[in-house]
Amino acid sequence: MSRKTASFGQLTEYMSDIDKSDERYHVHQNIFSRKVEDIEEEFHQNASFMAKRKNGNYMYHEVLSISKSDELEDKIQKEMLREIAYEYAQKRAKHNLVFGCLHDDHDNQLHYHFIISANAVGDAKRTRLSKAQFDQFKKDLELKVLKDYPELNQKQLISKKHTKSYSKANTSNKEQEFKRRTKKPSQKELFKQRLTEIFEKSEDKQSFFDNLAKAKIEIYTRGKTIGFIDLETGRKHRLKTLGLEGEFAKVNDTISQANASDKPNLEKEHESSSKEKTKVDYSSHSPSQKQGDNPSQKAKQNKSSVYKNTEYLKEVERRKAKMKKRQSNEDKSSNTMRKGRKK
Repeated sequence: MSRKTASFGQLTEYMSDIDKSDERYHVHQNIFSRKVEDIEEEFHQNASFMAKRKNGNYMYHEVLSISKSDELEDKIQKEMLREIAYEYAQKRAKHNLVFGCLHDDHDNQLHYHFIISANAVGDAKRTRLSKAQFDQFKKDLELKVLKDYPELNQKQLISKKHTKSYSKANTSNKEQEFKRRTKKPSQKELFKQRLTEIFEKSEDKQSFFDNLAKAKIEIYTRGKTIGFIDLETGRKHRLKTLGLEGEFAKVNDTISQANASDKPNLEKEHESSSKEKTKVDYSSHSPSQKQGDNPSQKAKQNKSSVYKNTEYLKEVERRKAKMKKRQSNEDKSSNTMRKGRKK
């Protein structure tokens, strides 16, 4: 987690708290001092080389943790974790100032807190890793720990091969930090749960939109991107980043089957449309086909049709127009009442 203020003293004081840490396991990289107050001063001096910039980072606060093993003594586990911590500092920011403290205030895990300077020693430029680079760094380190320290009995978590749907449910560093600090699910996870429940209980198009309205959620599209707006917070969530593409495809199929009996009526409704336009509303997304079309081609079209919401967009526009008309009538009625009062 990046910090945009030079609050080195506050963080070093917390990290080196005698009730939580043991100075025998402190980690120092490119730091000459060993006293906490002198370490703080070194960070301040190094930060002074950087040009002042609005919202510029001064340091990074990061955490490295392992689960405790019942098969090893605490001392051995701490020594191993210290070795891993030095490896972390070298690979993460070889030329930067790094100060790390081991905390043993939990029954089931050990963890290091790191302060990492935003710039290399004596350098005016800030250094950073992109999210993709940082994620890859964590995966590589985990694989190395699993290989070199099998006696720690750690589970493969970060570098584990996930399913396609899950891997796209991205969690930002801020969300991870929030979960670690509060032990509570993030807003994104709570929103995902609400949306999953809606997908599960929606049996047709009408119930789908009704359930969204009750939950104060609105669906939107941008090109081929499908997303949902949490009207309570105003936040937008893409279907892809929520990792609910598979669930959305299922509810789309369910709605399509429920509306199958309405197909003749829908065809009449869209007689003027070209043959390539979809016959079924948002719920089906199935392009009309001539008799004798290739079944495999039809299946392929149905699979990709989730992202071609031509009819859904029309449905949204109709609903917006209806709401606009209703609001206009209410405004006219209100103005008429005001004029009557003045008379």
